[in-house]
Amino acid sequence: MYFSTLCGVAAASLALVSATPIQKRYNTYTITFIGAAGAQYTVPVPFDGQSHDTGNALSISSVSAPSPVNIAAQCILETVDFPPALVSQGHGVWTVGPPQTVLSISCTESSSPPPPPPSTDYVTIEFDGADPSLGAKFSLQIPLDGAAHNVNNALSISAVVETYGSIDLSTNCKFVGVDSNKGPAAAPVLAPAGSNRWQVGPPQTILSVACFLHANPGH
Repeated sequence: MYFSTLCGVAAASLALVSATPIQKRYNTYTITFIGAAGAQYTVPVPFDGQSHDTGNALSISSVSAPSPVNIAAQCILETVDFPPALVSQGHGVWTVGPPQTVLSISCTESSSPPPPPPSTDYVTIEFDGADPSLGAKFSLQIPLDGAAHNVNNALSISAVVETYGSIDLSTNCKFVGVDSNKGPAAAPVLAPAGSNRWQVGPPQTILSVACFLHANPGH
């Protein structure tokens, strides 16, 4: 009788264990958020695809992560302004453009999260330097509100690309370059250079860009 009771308890325990789902364990990496003048903080982030609050109002200009994390490919930053561009600086560091407070971060173990869908609220612009194939480029999402938005990147730009092909950058956007105040001939002029791509002449650092949902009447 005692033996049969033990067998019954053991069988019930095995049934309970087999019925309990085994939760997947995700890797956790410490992400460092860096502001101006060396100010920074860290957040341990499970790579579970969930949003994790940073709990810090510091304006962030770059983020760093240990190997093998690729912040740009695996993580999404929720910020106080429009979604930032992440430009790799090498050695596990990415510049955040424009600098802003990061509210939360979500990361996945996969290395290729889906790109954001086209939106009528903003335009995604790729700014290409002399050799974008070597990493001389960055991207920004510019709201279609007609306001000038700072670019905050000193790279000399030779061409701009509209990612989704929904906006004509030469008619719907106004670019202000570092040489714009030197006369009309020095202001950036966009010339068609293929599908959704425009050459910037003369090449120069772009200080700001303003974009409109419809063609800018000032053009």
